[in-house]
Amino acid sequence: MAVGVVLVAAGRGRRFGKPKQFQPVAGRPLYQWPLRVFERMAAIKAVAIVVPAERAAAVRRAVARAGFRKVTAVVPGGAERLDSVRAGLRALPPVADTVLIHDAARALVDAGVVARVIAGVRRSGAALAAWPVPDTVKEATLRGGRPWVRRTVPRAGLWLAQTPQGFRRDLARALFEAAGPLTDDAQALERSGRPVELVLGSSRNFKVTVREDIALCRALLRKR
Repeated sequence: MAVGVVLVAAGRGRRFGKPKQFQPVAGRPLYQWPLRVFERMAAIKAVAIVVPAERAAAVRRAVARAGFRKVTAVVPGGAERLDSVRAGLRALPPVADTVLIHDAARALVDAGVVARVIAGVRRSGAALAAWPVPDTVKEATLRGGRPWVRRTVPRAGLWLAQTPQGFRRDLARALFEAAGPLTDDAQALERSGRPVELVLGSSRNFKVTVREDIALCRALLRKR
């Protein structure tokens, strides 16, 4: 299988305060750390990066200067995540019969996680990285504008979805046909009844969401 990757870097960073994927971390923009992993994996043949339209030209220049040879397209994103994913899928060359979708804000993804997702796609047609829920889970109810415990939810069988999420290219068509909001890409297949395999992600494969996450990301990258 030839693998193509859609690197989703089109977010506006509303919770962070600005687009976090372009924040410099340990000597390079955040989005370039997962690119380094993809560049070194033989199975990955092409990467399409989806960015805000006004940054597309600058990102093209930056990846060329950094020597990322597998980046075959840098394209503008859309109003919603699903629009951006679709733009990235259209930009991948036809040689890619397996597609991975990865959030640029998950800068600490490693080759082992990516390889497990690719293997899951080869077995099952669709797979995503995930992490078993480690903590006790409380379901809340609001009273007086504050959350109160409603019940404890058994955590057996609960997983935290990560990226990459991978699909055979023919199954990725479900993302073009999906309607309504998606919180992750695998939901498009779930809604159609198609099974999606979970493969083990990593506790380090977290998504940078708030400013405090940058410091943790920087410390872990320096150790790497």
